[in-house]
Amino acid sequence: MMNKKNRKQSPNKLICNVTYASRISNKTYLANKADKFNISVDAFKLYYLSKDGYAQVVAEVEAGGLDKAAEVFKVEKKTIISYLRYNGRGKFVKQDKPNGRIDGVGKEVVEEKELVTV
Repeated sequence: MMNKKNRKQSPNKLICNVTYASRISNKTYLANKADKFNISVDAFKLYYLSKDGYAQVVAEVEAGGLDKAAEVFKVEKKTIISYLRYNGRGKFVKQDKPNGRIDGVGKEVVEEKELVTV
């Protein structure tokens, strides 16, 4: 019979910042995610959201914008942007802005301008 007191805490445990649900991951997954975003594994773990947590953040941002979402979740605006950047699929989150995207989240579209030669 194993004694649970003797078990070590896994360093690969991910805890959602919104729902507080936790799950165990593996080193390879965490290393690949961190490399993808050019951050450390600890930084990825700091901004981790579960699917349900991500859906809640997206719903708040779509309903009231980044500032309102930051107020609701009691974090800074840049933290909300990090949540969306590191946990989404790179899609834009619609909000009440003229260009319909969040600054710093997703891929930017650069318009090509025609060169006029005289």
